[in-house]
Amino acid sequence: MPQAILAAGAAFVGSALVKRYPPAHVITGGLLTTATGFGLTVFLAPASPPLLVATMLGLVSLGAGMALALSNDIIMSSVRPERAGQAAATSETAYEVGTTLGTAVLGGLLVSWYTRASSTGAGALGLPADLLDRASSTLAEALIVAGEVCGGMGSLLLAAAKEAFTEAATVTDIAGAGVMVVAAIWALVTLRGVSANLDLAEEHERQLH
Repeated sequence: MPQAILAAGAAFVGSALVKRYPPAHVITGGLLTTATGFGLTVFLAPASPPLLVATMLGLVSLGAGMALALSNDIIMSSVRPERAGQAAATSETAYEVGTTLGTAVLGGLLVSWYTRASSTGAGALGLPADLLDRASSTLAEALIVAGEVCGGMGSLLLAAAKEAFTEAATVTDIAGAGVMVVAAIWALVTLRGVSANLDLAEEHERQLH
């Protein structure tokens, strides 16, 4: 819920900023803000305070909310009113495809990296193969296995699982930050010259005639 509120608030902030600065700069700033939120994971550790995680998520929400709202506005202003439905559908489809693809790719990276790191860390504890496979599948399963093992072995397994997940999250978020930086550069280049007060559809018609 807090992330949704921040994203909604960022849309209003973006609308205010775009009156003074070019949309390309505002959208680029939003994407770089999101990249910063992702990049803060380099400071993440198993014992990191909740404030660090909240700051990361807050920056991601602020930047994404700002960039998404303004990019959607640009899409809608690029077509005639009678084609607004098609533009809205295209915008929504692009959002859903991007969200699904991003979740699949980055989620797959997170799981695969955790499995590799967890297998290395937990494997050094001498766990039986079946327990090692379970603990290396997900962090939740590792917590269950640690409870079943109990004692000092359980504590060591729990620590190794947390360390592996932190490493996986850091790698995944760095990859996400890289994607955001590339998107920011793309937006800065392709949206250069676009004005918030310009109706792109009317401008296109004017150029044709």
